[in-house]
Amino acid sequence: MTLSEADYKPVTLKDKPVFDKIFAQYPQVHSEYSFMNMVCWEHYAPYSFTVQDGRLLTACTVDGETTYRAPVGEPAPKLFEEVLALAKECGGKMAMDFYNESDVRYLKEVHPETPVYTNRGFSEYYYRTVELAELKGRKYLNIRGQINRFNAEYCHTTERITIDILPEVREMIEEWSISKHCEANLIMKEELTAVLFALEHWQELGCEGLAIRIMPEGNIAAIAVWEFFNESTALIHFEKGFVKYKGIYKIINQETAKCLRAKCEWVNRESDMDVPGLREAKMRYHPNHCAKAWYIKKKEIVL
Repeated sequence: MTLSEADYKPVTLKDKPVFDKIFAQYPQVHSEYSFMNMVCWEHYAPYSFTVQDGRLLTACTVDGETTYRAPVGEPAPKLFEEVLALAKECGGKMAMDFYNESDVRYLKEVHPETPVYTNRGFSEYYYRTVELAELKGRKYLNIRGQINRFNAEYCHTTERITIDILPEVREMIEEWSISKHCEANLIMKEELTAVLFALEHWQELGCEGLAIRIMPEGNIAAIAVWEFFNESTALIHFEKGFVKYKGIYKIINQETAKCLRAKCEWVNRESDMDVPGLREAKMRYHPNHCAKAWYIKKKEIVL
């Protein structure tokens, strides 16, 4: 049977056990394979999937353009070729994207006439958890200075996000969205929906998080939400704070790393989406390496 669009079905929360089982056996490094991302952003970029011969196939649709992905599981050249043919027939302009070097190597070896492009904006930043927690050395001098100034001006406490404080976190996020005029910014508006979905399904998704309170009032000034993506990596999904507390993002970043350093070697802080200011902010923390992303164009696929 040849693979078709009809084989794919929408990803829903009830499909989590399917993804958990396959990702436990075949750990991934890029957040495009995060089940949490798939369901939290479903309203903006609906994901679909199928399992064929024990391999997971996923696809993502944005603005009517569908991008397919290579099989996750044991190497399956025939199935890879079927996905490639489906991408050429039904995919959008960016018909297929890749997040594993082995898939790119296969494509270049078997289909050398098909150009493969590196997607810099969707490459994700990996940091050593202990470095983010300790911020040692001259390269972090400026960041430490901002943290020291924050600590001199504000008293704060750090606590894990639990079910008990989720209502406070929701209230903080809604207040944050108003302060950032999210309704007027499409991506920020969509991200707000994604954050609220994560909070609503906190336990089901296996979310973990941290909140910073400014004392003595005790109001939440910043939050971070993450998941343990694989045995060695925490994936930071959301990090929000009120910038009126200058340096608050430096604080939540370091406190998150302190919380995680005994549990995982790496922190994945996702991509910069080609946003200059965001790229500069991520580079200031001196990433160790990136989880790369690649893509091919529909019109250039040569079977």
